[in-house]
Amino acid sequence: MSDEIQKAGSVRRNWLFMAVLGAAVMLTACGGEPTIDPRDIGDPVRGRQLFEGAEPLHNGCISCHSLDGSENVGPTMVGISVRAGERVPDLSAVEYLRQSIVDPRAFKVEGFLLPMPTSLRNILSEEDIDALVAFMLTQ
Repeated sequence: MSDEIQKAGSVRRNWLFMAVLGAAVMLTACGGEPTIDPRDIGDPVRGRQLFEGAEPLHNGCISCHSLDGSENVGPTMVGISVRAGERVPDLSAVEYLRQSIVDPRAFKVEGFLLPMPTSLRNILSEEDIDALVAFMLTQ
């Protein structure tokens, strides 16, 4: 009976090892970062409203950043959810986007000369910043 228990335990350990290995391979193949649900960060609908100019952002982010892939004063938001996670080693997409909003001079995006306004951290609430990040994660 103890041989059967040892074999069962060995089978479970092997199955667990294969499951963990499979998960690691999947994460590596998918860029190594698990998918984030933007709603876990903030309200993407509110974020879009802010992006397009809802109070307290009078002109909105849309005045410098496009949603259609066209270049403007600032980089387009098309694909930002992927690019943000690749821009700075050891920063997740969420961390990069948040930092870019509260301290826009922290990262220089090549090809764009004018930095974002530094006053956003004084204008936006934490909830609004989370909403903007959540919206950008949908792009």
